[in-house]
Parts: sequence; C-alpha cells; structure tokens
Amino acid sequence: MEGEGRQARENEIERLRTECARMADELENLRIQNLFLNTVFNGISEEIMVLDREFTVRDVNRVMLDRYGMDKAAALGRKCFELKEACGAPCHMDPDSGCPLTRAVETETRVETRYRQRDAEGRQRDLSLIMYPIHVPGEAEIHYFMEIARDETRYRTLIEELRGSRRRFRSILDTATNAILSIDENHRITLFNNAAERIFGYTRDEVMGEDLGILIPAKYGNHRQYVQRFLERRQGSLVGRTISLTALRKSGEEFPVELSLSFLEMESGVTITAIIRDITDRKHLEKKLLQSERLAAVGEAVAHVVHELKSPLMIIGGFTNQIQNTIEDEHTLQKLGMIIEEVARVERLVGELGDFTREYRLIRRQADVNSVLRDVVKFMGAAYPPDLYTFVESLDPDLREITCDPDKLKQVFINIITNGIEAMSRGGVITINSERIPHGIEIRISDEGRGIPEDDLQQIFEPFFTTRERGSGLGLAISYKIVQAHGGDISVLNRPGKGATFVIRIPRFESRKE
Repeated sequence: MEGEGRQARENEIERLRTECARMADELENLRIQNLFLNTVFNGISEEIMVLDREFTVRDVNRVMLDRYGMDKAAALGRKCFELKEACGAPCHMDPDSGCPLTRAVETETRVETRYRQRDAEGRQRDLSLIMYPIHVPGEAEIHYFMEIARDETRYRTLIEELRGSRRRFRSILDTATNAILSIDENHRITLFNNAAERIFGYTRDEVMGEDLGILIPAKYGNHRQYVQRFLERRQGSLVGRTISLTALRKSGEEFPVELSLSFLEMESGVTITAIIRDITDRKHLEKKLLQSERLAAVGEAVAHVVHELKSPLMIIGGFTNQIQNTIEDEHTLQKLGMIIEEVARVERLVGELGDFTREYRLIRRQADVNSVLRDVVKFMGAAYPPDLYTFVESLDPDLREITCDPDKLKQVFINIITNGIEAMSRGGVITINSERIPHGIEIRISDEGRGIPEDDLQQIFEPFFTTRERGSGLGLAISYKIVQAHGGDISVLNRPGKGATFVIRIPRFESRKE
C-alpha cells in the first residue's frame, strides 16, 4: 500500500511539473505575442487609441503621444474628445455623419470617415479615421474599439499638386498652336490635343486608341516597323531633330508638316511624342514668292525682247504686203501669204508678251462677279459646240459686289475655261462655283479632263510653260498677274485622271483710285 501511495505522489508531481512547463511555454508565447503586438502598436505610423464604449481612453500608441507631445499616464483614463481638446486639436466631426465611435457602438461594425483639423501650431491636417470594434471571443457584447487615424495631409498635397500640374499641362496642350500627339508601344494614339483635332480633322474620341497609320500617307510604308525597330534599339536618327514630311487629314488630303520627336520610358512602357506643325500656308507663300520672283525676272527679259521685236515685225509685214501687191505668180503669192500669216501670229504673241510684262493698272469699280461669270459662260457656250461641252453654274445668290476690274477678271475666267475645254478633247462639263468667304469671294472652275501631271503643277503659272502644240504658255501667267494685282490668290486642286479645279480668291477692297 505504501508503495502504491508513493507512486501516486510521484505521478502527481510529474503531472504538475508538465503542467508548469506548459504554462511557462504559454506565458513565454504570450510575452512574445505581447512584445510583437506592442512593437506593431507603437511602431506603426498611424495614430492609435483604444477606447471603451464610454469614450474613455484605454491605450494610446507612441506615434500619437509623440505627435501631440503628451505622456501616456496623462492620457489614459481621459475622454478622447477631452484629450484632443487639451492637445489643441479638437475633433470637428461632420455633423451629418456624427462621431465615428458613436456609430461604431450603435452598429458594432467598422466605421470610416475623413475630416480636417488644425494642430496646436495652426497647420491644417487632413485625416482619415477608422474605428474598429474589438471582438473578444466568448463575449457577446463589444466593449472596446480601436481608433486608427492616418495623416493624409502630405498625400493630399501631392495629389493636389499633381492635379494642378495636370491642369497646367492640359491647358498648355489645348492652347498650343501645333499638333501634339503621343503613341504607345503598340502604335496606338494615346494623346491628341485641340490643335491636332483642327489640323487633322479628327475629333479626339475618333483617334484615341486607334493606330497611328490613319495619319500617315501610304507612301511611307509600314510605320509600325520603324517604331518596333526603335523600341528594340532605343536609338533613332529622327529623335531630337526637326524633319519635314507629309501627313494625312481625315478628308484624305496630304499636306506638308514639320515635326520633332521625343520619347519617354517608364515602368509602364514607352511613350513616343510628336510635335507637328502644319506648314501648308508657309509652303504656299514660299511658292507664291518664288513664282513672283520668276515672273519678275522673266518679265524684265521679255520686255526687252518685245521692244526689240516690234520694229522688225512692222518692217517685215509692211514690205511683204508691198511685194505681194507687185507679184502675180501664184506660187510666190502663196509663200508671201504664209509669211504675212506667220508675222501676224508673232505679232499676236508679242501683244500677249506685252500684256504679260505690263504693270497692271486696274480700272476698279463696284461689280457683281456673278454677272461677270454669267457673261463669260454665255460667250464660251456660243463659241464651243453645245453637244460636246456643258457649262454648269452654281453661283452664290448672296454674293456681294466687290471693288475690282471686271474686264480683267473676265479675261482670267476665259483663260481658265479655255484651258479646261482644251483638256477635254472628247467633251465634258465645266463647273463654275462662287461663294462668299471671310473678307472676300471665292470662284472655283472645274473641268473633267485628265488632270495635271504632278511634275507640271509647279510650273503651270510660269510664262511660256504649255503642254499644247501651239499654245504660248502665257494665259495662266497673265491670269496669275491679274489676280495678284487684285490682291488675290489663284491655285489649283488636281485630281489626276478626273480633272482639275482652279480656285480664285479675291478680297473685298474698298473703292479707291488707281
């Protein structure tokens, strides 16, 4: 019996030792967990308070103590609103949403709110506050709540600065006179400013996300390959330079541009940006200047030639007529007739040369250009077979009278219509349009001929340039000078294989003496 009792005591002692060891392990685990929780509690960058249902502060982390400059012993046991008031940062909650602790007590759920306060130094702070209910296992009622306040002032300041930068960037983009567009690595358009909308004719919604190829003429080939090659090498001969080429409008019109390229590489990918300047007007002005210089140079030479030719032609013509009156041989008379005919032709050419070299002094008066066009159509309709050539008028009834020389303009219209008719050897339609434009009028004369070869377009207004066998090459050059004397502009829109359209713009001048 004694041995059995001793064994029971030893077993109980062993059990107690095991239980003590287990409890010691649990205490150590609890100590480690508590150390971990305290480290997190005091190491986190947010302000944390533990509150009970009566607004009493049960615990405060180091961040909040440091931020408000208070001692933990002085904070515990006080009401949370009294504590913040004493620290110079009273909580002014949104009256509509109320106190987050009150709402958390009522709903026993997580409550989040944002508010602003001023600290003791008068600085405004933007705070994000979250109130968490603390659920204790085995207890039905929630007794404690954790308030976590995050200072978002710096983040909100950064966000406002970013928003301001974005507004400024957008303002610069939208007020820039040059087109600015960007593409991503997949050749898709990601940026398209207001000037780009105006220059290319597309709206931003129409092009965003679309392939850049819609703006590039087919003659440049597969532009996507160039971009891929650049992305592979991260080097490009065009980056950082200004280059001249052509682009494509929504209407299909190809027009000259100057562009400069840049690229930006970020973690999200590469963005390639182009700044594009439409130089159509500049090219047009350069062409007009070159044309004027050429006309001036040729005019000086031609004026001298005309002066030298007039007297010999008069002598040749006069003597030939005298000889013709004394000759009876039919064969000889025929040859003299040919001489007289050719002299007359050369005299007409000299007359045209005189018209070309003459400095036009316009006889200006108020005139209805529509009436001038109707007179020209009536005259030309009578001069050419009506079964071959048709004239279609589309004249603006609201076209106002302008101050011009109607006789000189009539000469311009006749020259252009004559060229159009001669371009339609098998017949066709000549269309004449007139309309008001800002500060003047515009006349368009179109034919259905074969169009003008691209190589000839640069020369059609130059003197002596002609594609006709017996043409003098002065009709369009003279027309150019007449329109120029009116302060206007003449250009041609070519439709290869379908004809050409001459566009004449005349400004509306006030009446004045020449």
